Amino acid sequence: MRCWSSAASSESVSVGEPVLLIQGLQRRFGTSGPVQVLDDLTLELSAGERVAVMGSSGSGKTTLLHLAAGMDTPDAGEVRVGGHRLSRLAEPERTRFRARYIGLVFQDFNLIDSLTVRENIELPLWLNNRLDQRQRITELAEELGIADLLERLPEKLSGGEKQRVAIARALVHRPALLLADEPTGSLDQTTAEGVLALFDRVTREHGVTLLMVTHNDDAAALCDRVLQLRHGRLSQD
Repeated sequence: MRCWSSAASSESVSVGEPVLLIQGLQRRFGTSGPVQVLDDLTLELSAGERVAVMGSSGSGKTTLLHLAAGMDTPDAGEVRVGGHRLSRLAEPERTRFRARYIGLVFQDFNLIDSLTVRENIELPLWLNNRLDQRQRITELAEELGIADLLERLPEKLSGGEKQRVAIARALVHRPALLLADEPTGSLDQTTAEGVLALFDRVTREHGVTLLMVTHNDDAAALCDRVLQLRHGRLSQD
């Protein structure tokens, strides 16, 4: 069982709890005739579990990941990471918590244009005062085929290269929970297979829990469970 700790007691994570527990989650958008995107959604993931969420465009998959990361606030229900209720953290605490325990892979990459590839990947280590673990940058860069890009700026990268940088940044601090939004969407088949092999390794060797949104059947096949998001709720076919 994972044992996580933090210098701030308000951000510590309970041992023995599900890594991710979502209960009764509801999210609506719009003020005039609001659209119910998520409706009483419930999900539980344990350490090292891999879950894929599939569904049509606009079904709320990205919204679900943002709520799981504490980047958005539900209209009802709750999200707990390692037993910690994210809604009870003030925004600065939630940001620190996310930087320490969660890895995020966004569809639009969210790289910082003024930082080199190396500096973008290094950011979670810097935020967590773990710069002594910089060797992981080289290890991940080699595994993802971007070792020769470390001194470039994001504007000099292709979409697939940016995706691999984002994946390295999400994994460099060995998060407890990896949230990935279409992580192979910008990659050719060979590179996508390498990324999925990396996900398989980190979940098995380091107990990282993976919640992945994908339209890719090969990516879904990596996971222990494949869930469909329809009408705001998850179901297993």
